[in-house]
Amino acid sequence: MMSKTHLTVGVATALAVTTPTTVDGIFAAVMGGCIGGILCDIECKSTPDMRDALYGRIIAAGVCGTLLIADAIMGFGIWKSVLSQLGFLTIIGFLILLVVCIIGRCSEHRTFTHSLLYVVLVTLGCSLITEYMLIPVFAGGISHLVIDTFNKKPVPWLYPFKKKGICFNICYASKVGNAIFMWLGLVLTIILLVWRIMTMLTLST
Repeated sequence: MMSKTHLTVGVATALAVTTPTTVDGIFAAVMGGCIGGILCDIECKSTPDMRDALYGRIIAAGVCGTLLIADAIMGFGIWKSVLSQLGFLTIIGFLILLVVCIIGRCSEHRTFTHSLLYVVLVTLGCSLITEYMLIPVFAGGISHLVIDTFNKKPVPWLYPFKKKGICFNICYASKVGNAIFMWLGLVLTIILLVWRIMTMLTLST
């Protein structure tokens, strides 16, 4: 599937799984869904034939950057969490994330980066930086593997222990199936955002 599809489905999945009822929880779900959803395609090079990967990364960086700035200005909690956890484990988290992403960047498409091991390692790195990212990043990463399994190129969930992948062979990554998943993800994201915000406002009254 294409990057915008992984972003919308990743965010929708994170919002559904985490059921946030606070502003920082909603921010974390959106950010984690973006990170988990987009990092599984880190090996995709930004060549003229693969501009979609670059666009997805720009969108994800823009969303995460905007929410981090808003959190820092309004003091909702994510930055406080990062600062409160700041120390040896934070450095380990950054190193894990950096090493895993470098290895992923150098990997062939749909090998290491499309495995449960990769998603777990990315989640571990992010969660050591802030506990807010534990469930959202994992949810976004798993959503990436799940929807990629619907198309015609196998996803090696158990790589490197089992390199043979799984695919349902239903749709192509950039055609009608991709559009369906993208719009479903977008609609579900909007519905879940409205629902979570309404729930938050109800609880605050």
